[in-house]
Amino acid sequence: MNNKGFTLIELLAVIVILVGISLTTVMGISASLERRDEKEYNEQVEIAKNAAKIYFSLLDKNSEITKVSVDTLLENDYFDIKKVNRLCKNDTITSSGVFNPVSDTGTECQRVEE
Repeated sequence: MNNKGFTLIELLAVIVILVGISLTTVMGISASLERRDEKEYNEQVEIAKNAAKIYFSLLDKNSEITKVSVDTLLENDYFDIKKVNRLCKNDTITSSGVFNPVSDTGTECQRVEE
């Protein structure tokens, strides 16, 4: 008898191998996207910190202002809104350069939007 074709076991083995390859690929892509998102967020935090440095350097020496919000920096055109779209309007930066996201305070985040 001439048996041409695959047995059920062989087909299942091929399916299991393909599923394993697919899962590995999806997990790798997912991890890569997470790293990219984190890097993009950190870059936007640095943009906000640099804008805050400029803001504080232009203040009167006798000013008692010690922190500034991302919204205030946006209103005063310290950076383009597209460059900080992952930050919240009420995130703050201190005069010493410390970034304080609202997620740490439990306050609701109002995203920066166009």
